[in-house]
Amino acid sequence: MFGCLVAGRLVQTAAQQVAEDKFVFDLPDYENINHVVVFMLGTIPFPEGMGGSVYFSYPDSNGVPVWQLLGFVTNGKPSAIFKISGLKSVHTEDVGQLLQFCFIICSLSGPDDTKSI
Repeated sequence: MFGCLVAGRLVQTAAQQVAEDKFVFDLPDYENINHVVVFMLGTIPFPEGMGGSVYFSYPDSNGVPVWQLLGFVTNGKPSAIFKISGLKSVHTEDVGQLLQFCFIICSLSGPDDTKSI
């Protein structure tokens, strides 16, 4: 349903489904990532009135994921480019270098529930 592209890397289309409405991509070595393209594959459209909120997380200085809303994709806006170079933590030397992108399928008219990411 979703894809993810980082410059200089292969396209990722195998998101891990972590809940009925949540899909996650793992992006290693995120210190070298400045922009990420996210997109719908075009094989499965969203149901009418639904879309996908796009979040990313990086570990804070204690290794706890910090989730930030980047934007969304919909049937009418099936792709987006996000600049993440200024959003990443600078205290990650001992906690790994894995960035995650999460797509949450949600209603376009209701608020997002980020408590359960």
